[in-house]
Amino acid sequence: MVLFVRMRLLYGAAAMSASVLIFSYLQEREEREDQEQRAAEREVREEPFFRAMEQLALSSQQRLELRRFWRNLCKRQLQQAASSSSSADRAAAPAPAKVTVGDVQKFAQEYQKVFPELFPAQQALEAAERATELTAWNGLVESTSTMLLSTGKRLNDIAKDTKGGVELAMHRTVRKYLEKALDIVAERLKTALKDPHMPAYLKSNIDLAIEQFMPDVKVEIFRKTRALFRKSSSAAVLTNGPMGGSPRLAPQQLPVLRRVRGHILYHLFPHNKSIWQSLRDPWWLAYSCVGVFPVVGQLWWLLLFVLKDKTNEHQLCQFIVGFKVAQFITLGVLHSLLGVAAYVHCIAQGSLALCQEGGGPALELWNACFFLLQIALVWAAFFRLPYTDRPTEPRHPLTYRLASASSVATASSASSSADSGKARRVYRDAFGHVLHLDRGGYLMKFCGYETASFTVIVALVGVVLWLPFAPWQRKALFYWVRTAYGLFSLPFVAFKIPLLANVLLHTRRMGYNERGETVRAVVVAERASE
Repeated sequence: MVLFVRMRLLYGAAAMSASVLIFSYLQEREEREDQEQRAAEREVREEPFFRAMEQLALSSQQRLELRRFWRNLCKRQLQQAASSSSSADRAAAPAPAKVTVGDVQKFAQEYQKVFPELFPAQQALEAAERATELTAWNGLVESTSTMLLSTGKRLNDIAKDTKGGVELAMHRTVRKYLEKALDIVAERLKTALKDPHMPAYLKSNIDLAIEQFMPDVKVEIFRKTRALFRKSSSAAVLTNGPMGGSPRLAPQQLPVLRRVRGHILYHLFPHNKSIWQSLRDPWWLAYSCVGVFPVVGQLWWLLLFVLKDKTNEHQLCQFIVGFKVAQFITLGVLHSLLGVAAYVHCIAQGSLALCQEGGGPALELWNACFFLLQIALVWAAFFRLPYTDRPTEPRHPLTYRLASASSVATASSASSSADSGKARRVYRDAFGHVLHLDRGGYLMKFCGYETASFTVIVALVGVVLWLPFAPWQRKALFYWVRTAYGLFSLPFVAFKIPLLANVLLHTRRMGYNERGETVRAVVVAERASE
C-alpha cells in the first residue's frame, strides 16, 4: 500500500514536471514566434537600405543586383497594395510602398531561385537588418528631438509665466515701498519748508500744496517703475492712424504736401531722437529758430497748428507749451529789450520828436492783427484739449487677468458707488461729445490763468482807448500791453523742464515718423539697443 502511494506521488511529480516543461517550451516558442513576427514586421526604408548596402563588402555587380532587387520589391508591393485597394483609393495619389523585413526575406528567396548565381541573398538580408537598425535609431533620434523641443517649449512657457508673476510681484512690492518712502519725503518736506515765525495761512498753504502735488509725483514715479518691469516691445509702435488697410508707402512715394508735412513734423518732433540728437540736426535748429522771429514766427506757429495732430493729447499740449514759451521769449523778453533800446536811442538823439515820428516802440495795426491771431491760436488749442485721445499703455498679461477677474465685483458695486456720489461724472458738450477735463494735467488748469491774463490785457486796452491819448501814445502803450501779455506767459516755462513736465502733464510721450504719423516715442533703452 505504501509502495503504491509512493508510486502515485512519483508519477504525479513526473507528470507535473513534464507539464511544466511542455508549458515552458510552448511559452518560449510563442515568445520566439512573437519576436520573429515583430522582427519580420520591422520596416525597411529605401535610404537606410542603400546606406547599409554601401557599408557591405560587395562588388559592383552585386550592388547593381541589390538595387534591381529593391526596385522590383517596391513595384511588387505597390501592385499588391493597388490590387487590394478600392477604386477611390486608386484615384488618389499613390502612397509610397511599405517594405518589411519579412517581405525582404520572402522576396529574396523567390529572387534567388530565379537568379541563383547573380543575386547575393545573404547580403540582401544583412542589409535589411542594418537598415532596420538605422531606421530605429533615426526614429529614436527624431522622437527624442521632438520630445526635447516640446519639453523646451513647455519649460519656456512656464518660465515666461513665472517671470511675469515674479515681475508683477516685484512691481507691487517696489510700489508699496516707494509709496511709503514718498509719504515720508512729503512729511519731511512740509517740516523743512515751514518756519516757526511763518504766518499760519502760509503754513496751511504749504501743507495743501504738497498734498495736492505729491499724488502727481507718485503717478509719474509709478509709471516709470511700471515701464521698467514691463517687457518693452519696440516693434509694436502705436499709431493713431488706421491699422492695416492699404500698404504703407515709403516717405519718398507720398504726395508732395504730405512729404513736406512729414519732413517738418519729423525733424521738429521726432519719435526716435532725444533732445541732444535733435541739437545736432540742422533742420531742427532751422525750424526752431523760425518761430522766434516777430512776424514770421507767428505765421510759422499758425502753420504748425494746421500741420500737427490735434487729436493727440501730448502733441496738443506740446503745441500750447511751445507756443506760450515762444511768446514769453519773443513778445516778452525780446520786445522788452527792443523797446528799451528804442527809448535809449531817442534819449541818445536828444529829441522826443524822434519817438513820436516812429523811432520809439509802437504797435502798428498789422502787428495788432498778428497779436490777436496768436491769442486765437492759444484759445483754439485750449478748447480742443478736452476732446483729444490718450493712447492706452500695454498691460501685463497677469494684470489683465486679475483685472478681468475683478470686473464682476466692480460691476456689482457700480450702482452703489453711483448712489454715493463717488462714481466719475461724465461731462458732455452741447452736441453730446464727451469732455475729458483731465487731459493735459495741470496745463488744463492754466486755462484759467490764461483767461485771467487775457482779461487783464483787455482791461488795459480799454483804459488806453478810454483815456485821451495821442495816436503815437496809444501805439506805444499798446506795444507795452502786448509785451506784458508775453511776460504773463512766464509760468508756462515750468512745463518745459523735463522732469517737472512729466509730473505736470501726465501725457504719454508721442512723436512723428518720416510719414508724419503720430507714433509712440522710443524710450532711451530701446534707442540704445537699435
